[in-house]
Amino acid sequence: MTKSSQIVKNGLEQFAEFSPSTPRVFFAPGRANLLGAHMDYNGGVVMPVALSKGSYVFAATRSDNLLRIRSRQFEGETVELKISELHPQRANGWAGYIEGALWATQQRWQCLQGLDIYVDSDLPIAKGLSSSASVVSAVVKTVACLFDIDADRDEMIHLAHLAENRYVGVRCGVLDQTAIFLGEQDTVLMFDCLELTRVHLPLDSSAALIAIIDSQVSRELASSEFNIRVAECTSALSTMQKDVPGLTCLRELSAKQFAEHKNKLSAVEKKRTQHVIDEVQRTRRGAKALRANNIAEFGACMTATHYSLRDLFEVSTDELDILVKASTDVEGCYGARLTGAGFGGCVAALVHPQAQAEFEKHVCQTYQQRTNIETTVQWFSPAGGVCEITI
Repeated sequence: MTKSSQIVKNGLEQFAEFSPSTPRVFFAPGRANLLGAHMDYNGGVVMPVALSKGSYVFAATRSDNLLRIRSRQFEGETVELKISELHPQRANGWAGYIEGALWATQQRWQCLQGLDIYVDSDLPIAKGLSSSASVVSAVVKTVACLFDIDADRDEMIHLAHLAENRYVGVRCGVLDQTAIFLGEQDTVLMFDCLELTRVHLPLDSSAALIAIIDSQVSRELASSEFNIRVAECTSALSTMQKDVPGLTCLRELSAKQFAEHKNKLSAVEKKRTQHVIDEVQRTRRGAKALRANNIAEFGACMTATHYSLRDLFEVSTDELDILVKASTDVEGCYGARLTGAGFGGCVAALVHPQAQAEFEKHVCQTYQQRTNIETTVQWFSPAGGVCEITI
């Protein structure tokens, strides 16, 4: 039995203790961004991959307009509320993301009746792998299917984003939800944040697996420092717009225009802008490499992105740098970089399947020797998007 089938089996058993009904089961993957770091708010190209682990939602309808929510990750606690009590100002804890998805779908479709919902996940939580967007997306899909709503993926992407943005209050873009709903097996999504085009590029799991290594360093600064980086890029753009007519985002700034006008930027703004200009070129090279099935070249772009994030965007940590160096020292590792906003969390690496054992051994041993911190490697393959699981 695979781990995913074991989760479904266990979830059905737990749901039976929670509800007399027979549930339907839905899955939404997590995601890691392999290339295009901090490019979404600069109008660039991002290249996320849907992961083979994620959130599982077990749900059945009720006839009493009561919403009952339980999660294995918060064992023993059941949240109960009436549909009329769903409101963005409602005090909410772990169940807020689930409530948010229910609220957003009810706002749009006016379809809800009572529900029993049980949630499980095999995705690391709060590690930069979009665990919150995963569960929200799974619940949006659940509601659409249970109540026979004919919604396309773009509509569900919008509702999942609305749930996090308006109900939970997370100031996020739409990248996570897009990558999760549009995931396809053995592909990377190339999403142009300016032109809004979406193309799937090949990433064969028989040649490359995705390793996620947790630095065990909390991402406490990620939110506040992320907002600072956005402000720095916005300020740089405003300055450049005075000399470059028609410029709408930093992605549009050419290397020549930057060289001509960069002295008007602060030292910090120069660094941030240089990263954006370089990352635009890296995503172009990375896309070309994947189209040619040149995973080694794509991995080299990933590693170069990490060091740009360290030196120019200044969002890495010593621990993340150690993990990237240890990863890329292993023969069979194509490339590695921090994933998420930075300031802790995880490193993502592309690794040939035959190098798995050596990769785990070397990276974990090296990290413990250098930091006295134990870690593990979790393995993923490029996966499909949100779906219902037949039981």
